[in-house]
Amino acid sequence: MASGPASLPVSHMAAMSLLLRAAAALGTRKVLPGAAGRGRVSLLGRNVVSSGVIAPVRHSSDGKRLFAITPTDFYDRRFLNLLKFYILLPGIPIAVFITCVNIFIGEAELAEIPEGYVPEHWEYHKHPITRWIARYLLDPPEKEYEKMLAIVDLEAKKADLRLKELEAHQLMKQRGDGPWYYYETPDKNLIDHSPKATPDN
Repeated sequence: MASGPASLPVSHMAAMSLLLRAAAALGTRKVLPGAAGRGRVSLLGRNVVSSGVIAPVRHSSDGKRLFAITPTDFYDRRFLNLLKFYILLPGIPIAVFITCVNIFIGEAELAEIPEGYVPEHWEYHKHPITRWIARYLLDPPEKEYEKMLAIVDLEAKKADLRLKELEAHQLMKQRGDGPWYYYETPDKNLIDHSPKATPDN
């Protein structure tokens, strides 16, 4: 039979428990001699704990097991798991693709332009993925330049129209003209007076 606290018989464990309880009772008597002597405080009851005296209590070798009530974290863990899944779902193939491109294709090297050859706009980029994006997904620089010129021309026309409108309003104030310079005056014969002729109907 092995020696040690774990291999003690049941009778020895009960004796150790009684010894601990006796030591706790002895310590309580020293702290509260008057109340314990008169029988007002139970040396092994709840009054000892409420009076501020803590007695050792045996809870086996694993300690006292408590059931702690905590809010659920099921939805937090579910959200994090789904987030990791949907990040890794496209992330792993993209990382493998980029690694293969860098290994088997590699970046472009700078070289002299042959005589009579006009390079395309996407050939000025170094990385093959950037070259593919510039070639098939993005507009060429010439088109971007023309689009910007169109925006500038449109804004210039708007500014010119605003200046003409401001000048027209100033002339209207100076000459006493009304807004009928762009509204046609309706004919009075077109006005329907029948609702006013019979207001009770």
